[in-house]
Amino acid sequence: MRGGIGRGRAGAGLLAVLAFLVVLVDQLSKHAVMQTLPFGETLPILPPLLRITLHRNTGIAFGLLGGANALVGMLAALTALLLLAFHRNRWAVDRAVLVGLGLVLGGAVGNLLDRVRWGYVVDFIELPYWPVFNLADACIVVGGGLLALRAARSAQKEER
Repeated sequence: MRGGIGRGRAGAGLLAVLAFLVVLVDQLSKHAVMQTLPFGETLPILPPLLRITLHRNTGIAFGLLGGANALVGMLAALTALLLLAFHRNRWAVDRAVLVGLGLVLGGAVGNLLDRVRWGYVVDFIELPYWPVFNLADACIVVGGGLLALRAARSAQKEER
């Protein structure tokens, strides 16, 4: 997966476009749900597998750190900046790292916009036995998974 992405501005442009698209889709989906449902209400989509339930989240995943909105927002922004700095030489030449970073950064910005605008993150996707989440959260998890896989592969190559 190495090569072909381009260095410098071209790679940075692709990263910025992907992150922007994640933010756009995240914010549009939240807006649509907020226009459709009052908080706490549920709309069955594919019962019992998928429901749309509008929820306010002032913490992080799984309801941890509830009410620590400012702290969580600052930690998310700092983490995103650290990821960019750590992968600064990788995202320009490795497509998986570029996509992983774009997903994580876009998701972090989408949730940060919610925290700044409303004082909480809007969650709405409800699956059985799982806390309510949003598209930004899903992008952060998938992007983080891609970055973790690439880091594991890099570690394996270095051991050889």
